[in-house]
Amino acid sequence: MAKSPEELIRIALEVACSVPSNDLPIAAIITDGAGSIVASSKNCVVAGGRAGAHAELLAIESLDLATLKAFSREMSIAVTLEPCPMCAWAIRSSGFGRLVFGAYNPKYGAAGSVYDLLRDRRHGRTVEVVGGVMEEECQRLLGDAFSDLRDNGSR
Repeated sequence: MAKSPEELIRIALEVACSVPSNDLPIAAIITDGAGSIVASSKNCVVAGGRAGAHAELLAIESLDLATLKAFSREMSIAVTLEPCPMCAWAIRSSGFGRLVFGAYNPKYGAAGSVYDLLRDRRHGRTVEVVGGVMEEECQRLLGDAFSDLRDNGSR
């Protein structure tokens, strides 16, 4: 059975909090039409030394292309932070049926807050967007990470 937006974000938060790293605690999970988790990833920009190692991109890259092409419209991707333009376009190009996200991204959000790349009809079929799910929890996790960054000069 498909998972509710709250269940998806709760799982993404668990992934974000698992195994401490020097990266921001941003995580993405992907579920199939039945609600089974088929991919998950954390942000690895710092740890991986790659500017494009965002959680969403890593989760999408871990999927088998044939599976993605055949079933993407039935899949949901859930992220603890609203995707940036690069990740939003990857989500759209991959053909996902639904995006669920937690905290809004007031600087770079591309799922409705700054840009709306996922629902812009000029680019073909759109992606259902459910935003602000467990927003306070997601914001608190990111806020704590930014506080640590300021206090310790790490990340």
